[in-house]
Amino acid sequence: MNTENKKNYVLHARDYRESSQLVDLFSRDYGRLRAVAKGARGKRKLGGQQLQAFTPLSLSWRGKGDLKSLTSVEASGNSAALHGEKIYIGLYLNELLVRLLPEYVPHENLFDRYSDLIAQLASNVDPEPLLRRFELLLLEEIGYGFDMTTELAENRPIIAGETYDFRPDQGFMRVDSFSEQGKERGFQGEYLLAIAEDDFQSVEVRRCAKRLLRSALQAQLGERPLLSRQLFRQARVPTSGSNEARGE
Repeated sequence: MNTENKKNYVLHARDYRESSQLVDLFSRDYGRLRAVAKGARGKRKLGGQQLQAFTPLSLSWRGKGDLKSLTSVEASGNSAALHGEKIYIGLYLNELLVRLLPEYVPHENLFDRYSDLIAQLASNVDPEPLLRRFELLLLEEIGYGFDMTTELAENRPIIAGETYDFRPDQGFMRVDSFSEQGKERGFQGEYLLAIAEDDFQSVEVRRCAKRLLRSALQAQLGERPLLSRQLFRQARVPTSGSNEARGE
């Protein structure tokens, strides 16, 4: 019996056996799942060029076990044309979902946010606030969200002007005696409150949010590094003739 689903994205695909692909999918109704696209690399390609990342897809699959078999692939919208660093942002989003989402648990709100974000990345919109909001929602959806207005251990409000330590398993803790070096590792209360208010206008708040969310996500990802981050760093390595390579 075929299962039909009209809202899906490919998160990752790799070669499987002689002519097929093993595909990680993000479905609005079914969550993250894995399927085999038989013959996807052969002469009679299932879905042709449509089985690509950043393209909304209508899919059908069958199978009783966890590994499904795709039976039809159709594009249900336009593919997002990502260029430059936005390609790596898209790959980063996909890798987070593959690594952190459990299989067959629907996340409708997260899917909708992902779909909107991919579409916005194809425009000239500033991606950083969108990315931080997605990371916050992802942590909340998998059960590791945190309150940026309250010290959980003491049940005291976060106060502007104070410095806080962040522990992913405990939340925020005010630190009274931080060294200057320690303050750089801590998080300023006014920045945490701005993030909680969805205010990413200042550079300082953006830096704080990036550092905070990297710490929170790393606690769930474990020690294995993100491949998308490594690819982005490699792409930014300057050539020997560039200004950056000469230290300019």
